[in-house]
Amino acid sequence: MKNYSFFGLLVISLLMSTGCSQGSGSDKRSALKVIDNPKLYAEGFKLVNQNCITCHSPSATIDNRIAPPLAAVKTHYLDDTDSKEEFITEMVEFILKPSLEKSKMPKAVERFNLMPLLGYSKEQLTEVANYLYHAEVEKPDWFEKHYEEEKAEFMKYASDDTEDYLKKGLGLALSTKAILGKNLMGAIKEKGTANALGFCSLRAVPLTDSMSMRLNAKIKRVSDKNRNPENAANVEELAYIKQAKLDISENGNASPQTIEKESMIVGYYPIMTNQMCLQCHGNPGENIDEETLARIDNLYPADVARGYGPNELRGIWVVEMKK
Repeated sequence: MKNYSFFGLLVISLLMSTGCSQGSGSDKRSALKVIDNPKLYAEGFKLVNQNCITCHSPSATIDNRIAPPLAAVKTHYLDDTDSKEEFITEMVEFILKPSLEKSKMPKAVERFNLMPLLGYSKEQLTEVANYLYHAEVEKPDWFEKHYEEEKAEFMKYASDDTEDYLKKGLGLALSTKAILGKNLMGAIKEKGTANALGFCSLRAVPLTDSMSMRLNAKIKRVSDKNRNPENAANVEELAYIKQAKLDISENGNASPQTIEKESMIVGYYPIMTNQMCLQCHGNPGENIDEETLARIDNLYPADVARGYGPNELRGIWVVEMKK
């Protein structure tokens, strides 16, 4: 089994990128280039990547959008604030308690409705707002650029015979995550958390299978603490999960891995919890409300996928690719 670090190289790749430059020549816009806190910037990218891209996608078509792109959000906040501090403060205040009165995008609210309460801490949202202030999100390829930089560093540690599979597997997992995330967030916005569980029960596995057929690879999500019996990890997957948890406890990150079989390469990619996940996978009474808990117990009598905190290993993507 080969082990390749991915998230551990994130900060290095981010520091290679430049800040935002909008070409206006104004002091405010020019100041965006200066990343005064690289660590905060890196943490912000992790949060944006994990939590924001699914809804605020830079590449979604107009008809498929469920929220405005991050570039539009940033532009409205820049136009309506006079400093970095004001930009961050007003963005954080809105996300902590979304309201039409605090919104800088009333037409977006009219089209998409108010964003749901996400449950992130003020510290986390400050990291997100700081990242958006500096990052080049108004460029069409900003997200792809960051990922290509990450992958370039990532692939340095891959062998010649597996590097293409490792890169391909990551792309397949992210594509599937985006489809599931988009549909889940749409269900939450339309029906609320408790009723959105019906999507997880009826649509999550079929959507994953559909993506497998579309992408010509077998893709699945598994866990050592599964909710749906179809998502239970096998012996090999449990071994990786055990090692990944050990890696997280020692250095804060779980590294993707690949194993080579007779006719295929299998990639394992960690799935980490965020604050949104805890509405269904956190602690009853603390993160999971009574209505949602009752719905979980009704749909999944043998459920053990609860009790998580933020930034914990919830499960893994398993991507099987033919040689």
